[in-house]
Amino acid sequence: MFQIPDTKLWIGDRASSSVRSDPEWAVVNTAKTVHIAIMGWGQKPPRDHPNYITLEDGQLLSFNWVDGPADMYKWSGAAAFIQALDFIDKWLPTKSVLINCDLGQSRSPTVALLYLAKRAKTINGASFESARQDFVKLYPGYAPSGIADYVASRWGEIN
Repeated sequence: MFQIPDTKLWIGDRASSSVRSDPEWAVVNTAKTVHIAIMGWGQKPPRDHPNYITLEDGQLLSFNWVDGPADMYKWSGAAAFIQALDFIDKWLPTKSVLINCDLGQSRSPTVALLYLAKRAKTINGASFESARQDFVKLYPGYAPSGIADYVASRWGEIN
């Protein structure tokens, strides 16, 4: 796990999601693999389940996201990113907040980048590219795939 300097915001991988059982933590999971495990679905999740895309349960917010091309995020839309930012706003004053995905390289750091640019305003939020340039100074392991393209294309909608 990696702590964003001077914050209680952390970025992690699949293994770090185990902190979700710790009452001192709130967790934003952005990995399909972890979401499926949380829901107890096995390998094939039921697409008609009300929590197929997202589950918010107390100090846990979980997304059924895969690390793929930008169009993979259209079905959850900009509203899902806003939900993640609202969740972080809700818990960060009193808890450490972990944002995790499978490897901690793409989905989870993109949500952290959004939070720092759009809500905390500790990095440049003028555009995705300006936020990215600032963010990689804090988190050099940032290696996003399609999520970056999606967020860049919806930058003005996600606040």
